[in-house]
Amino acid sequence: MQSPKIFRPHGGVRGANLSRGSLLFGGPFGRIFRAVPPADFGPDDATSLKNLEDLANAMTSVADPQDPKDGPDSEESGIPAAYTYFGQFIDHDLTFDPASSLQKQNDPDALEDYRTPRFDLDNIYGRGPDDQPYMYTDDGKSFVLGNPMTGAPEVNANAHDLQRNSQTPARALIGDPRNDENKIVSQLQGLWHRFHNKIVKDNPTLTFPQIQQMVRFHYQWILIHDFLPTIIDKDVLEGCCRSTRVRIR
Repeated sequence: MQSPKIFRPHGGVRGANLSRGSLLFGGPFGRIFRAVPPADFGPDDATSLKNLEDLANAMTSVADPQDPKDGPDSEESGIPAAYTYFGQFIDHDLTFDPASSLQKQNDPDALEDYRTPRFDLDNIYGRGPDDQPYMYTDDGKSFVLGNPMTGAPEVNANAHDLQRNSQTPARALIGDPRNDENKIVSQLQGLWHRFHNKIVKDNPTLTFPQIQQMVRFHYQWILIHDFLPTIIDKDVLEGCCRSTRVRIR
């Protein structure tokens, strides 16, 4: 039986024929800029598609392709590639939408976010040791780690793979399955597991919620003092932080 929050009793997406300038301000997802009119790229569909195609070509350098090369490139931002994967990790901490599809029209006021819209690492912790005990050791505080990584011990001899089941291919038993989409984001997930376990080991009297809070504070510090200053223009970031009374270096 389909959820009544998304589908009408007789089929079809709820709200599909409503104005794109939705009046609803509540709801798990919805729209950010509700007072802004819908984008319009031409007087008719054919012109809009042509203009969007020209824009895509300009963004992907289709008209002037270049061979791969080492060293700086004028088209690159200068931001290290690792920030791309860290951004993917952060996105997985904020949103998870398993219901919508690019192949159909979706109602944004009916879609639910399966992650909390906070920087709280729920993609790491899942629903916690009480509800997902297979992710945690018998102490109810530490993460179960996977097999040691053997690819580059000279880089990090303590690196471990994620805990996995016996399927082929093996699936990671983690708080968010998307964090095993590629090796880099997978190791970011594993890094937070090991960091959490390190704090547990160094602070044996702390409870699980207290450990969580310490890990989250470190994560949020990284976002404010490293990630955001790297990807956002300094003046824009400082203006946002002044409005929210957040201090950055």
